[in-house]
Amino acid sequence: MIACTRCGRLHTDVEAFLGKRLSCTEIKQFWAQIKKEHKAKYGHYAQIIRDDTKGWICFECNRKLF
Repeated sequence: MIACTRCGRLHTDVEAFLGKRLSCTEIKQFWAQIKKEHKAKYGHYAQIIRDDTKGWICFECNRKLF
């Protein structure tokens, strides 16, 4: 079941990963933090996409995000 019709998988996958229900604002903060951490480590902001195994990766460098 999709928790949010606006966020879709971006929302439900994070909730499953963290094991708790979150608001859309908390989901946006989670992804913003992922992007900031990725920039600090690799020098560019993560361009979030799904890979063939349905995991979240950066389009630019193909690194797994979580």
